[in-house]
Amino acid sequence: MKQGSTILVVDDEDMHRLILKRLLEKKGYTVLDAANGAEGLEVMRTLKVDLAIVDLEMPVMDGLEFTRWVKDITPEFPVIIITAHAANFSPQDILTANVEAFIQKPIETEELLRTIEQI
Repeated sequence: MKQGSTILVVDDEDMHRLILKRLLEKKGYTVLDAANGAEGLEVMRTLKVDLAIVDLEMPVMDGLEFTRWVKDITPEFPVIIITAHAANFSPQDILTANVEAFIQKPIETEELLRTIEQI
């Protein structure tokens, strides 16, 4: 993903969204954000987004449901799942979501940036 690309950060934790937004903007990305998967889908319906970084566990619509909606419409759209609660979901569910990457929280900055650059 090249600098200047638009990244959507979907996470129900305000602080996580803010930290990711600041980090990614410092690296030259345009960052949009949403507090849950339903809000994230609304953002994607109205604005051009190049990549989504999505928390797995959220109220209203979790990261897997968000990813399934997005991939049903645009299978090649890149999604990175992040979570501190991987044990609450089956590995099979995560694998079948067809995401580009899965990153455990707390997020290591270099791992996230390297993953984004490789997409």
